[in-house]
Amino acid sequence: MSSPTSLGLPQNSDISYKRIFGIAFPIILSSLAQNLISLADTIFLGNLGEVQLGAAALAVIFYQVVYMTVFGFGVGAQIMMARRLGQGQKHAIGRIFQHALWFCLAAALLCWILYQFFGESMIFSMVHTEDTGRAVLDYLNVRVYGFPFAFACVAFNAFYVGIARTRNISIATLVMGVVNVVLDYVLVFGVWGFPRMEMAGAALASVIAEICGLLTYILLTWFSGHRKTYSPFRRFPLQIKLVGSLLQLSYPVMIQYFLSFANYFLFFLFIESLGQHALAIANITRSMYVLFLIPTWGFASTTATLTSYLCGQGRTGDIMTVVKRCLLLVTICVSFIVVLYLPFNRQVLGIFTKDVLLAAESLAPSLVAILATYLMGVAQVVFNTILGRGRTKAGFFIEFANMVLYFLYGWIFIYIGHCSVAVAFGTEVCYTLGLLFISLGYIAIMRKRGKLDAAAV
Repeated sequence: MSSPTSLGLPQNSDISYKRIFGIAFPIILSSLAQNLISLADTIFLGNLGEVQLGAAALAVIFYQVVYMTVFGFGVGAQIMMARRLGQGQKHAIGRIFQHALWFCLAAALLCWILYQFFGESMIFSMVHTEDTGRAVLDYLNVRVYGFPFAFACVAFNAFYVGIARTRNISIATLVMGVVNVVLDYVLVFGVWGFPRMEMAGAALASVIAEICGLLTYILLTWFSGHRKTYSPFRRFPLQIKLVGSLLQLSYPVMIQYFLSFANYFLFFLFIESLGQHALAIANITRSMYVLFLIPTWGFASTTATLTSYLCGQGRTGDIMTVVKRCLLLVTICVSFIVVLYLPFNRQVLGIFTKDVLLAAESLAPSLVAILATYLMGVAQVVFNTILGRGRTKAGFFIEFANMVLYFLYGWIFIYIGHCSVAVAFGTEVCYTLGLLFISLGYIAIMRKRGKLDAAAV
């Protein structure tokens, strides 16, 4: 009889819908809590005025460009830890986690230094309106102090997703979300005797929330059985070779995430050229799009983890079953959110602004975002089977091709054509279709050549 693994499955057991959902649901909750930070910032700042609402989009996405680049390193660490779990090498997981943590902290220091030297000049060189640029800087000059705490959380997130024990992720990020929402209200508007800080207050609330999230991760890990099983806090000697292996696996994903969010930042710069009103509409739409996408990230991450795990066990024939089940579950979950949104769209959009016209003009772009969300669910699940196999370089080239399409669409239709915000969000549809068909093409070609087996990790 095969012995159970740490994933909670016997060696040859079927991966059921229940087990897939059990792994994905805490990731979905954590994504919801993580996105509550940017969502809360958008809601509270949107109620200050149109300038702050538009500036919040640029500031939050600029921060996410940096954060998601480091998060790409976490994806590589997650894949490696999941592979070691499938191979039964639990002793190696703590060493991988610790090296990932030190790398993330070093990256935080480097990013903070670069921002101090080049941040202000970079923002003003890209933003057309001085008021918007100043508001963006008011936010970022505080927000960057959260780098070490946010990046450390990336390492913990990779650890728990890699070992498929994601409950602690949801707990830590729910703490972050609750703290951020409360402090946003207190610091943005200046209630309960606190000063009215507006943009800087939203940023400070996010930094404090990330500190609380990291402390929660540390406490949960310290007092759990994972501390003994995987030795995440044990002192391991620095192994340059292991750091190199992590970087070799991760750098394509890091570049991929950087290009993806940098392109998204360019998208909002194109929108900003249309005026502050269009930028405000786009930020409301972005916030709704992020909410629609939350199940997608959960099942995409689960697909990558289970793919890597099955590859470690030599069960690549079971990957298609995982893909089909993840596709069905992500479609159901997205539909649940959409069904809740559509009958109450005016009330939901009205949360972001006191301007009734602004909320009404956000409806059409949000419908385009819903279409893109369904396509993204399919595309990301398929794409993450490639990453889970360790084919991160292939993932980078697929992403790069899509970024070219994304940029060209935005440049032609928004910057040159001055299209509506609804047409502008067609970039997301273009991107997801490209991601899906290029990924399917790559899988078909590699299968035909007999080279679809997992890469060494």
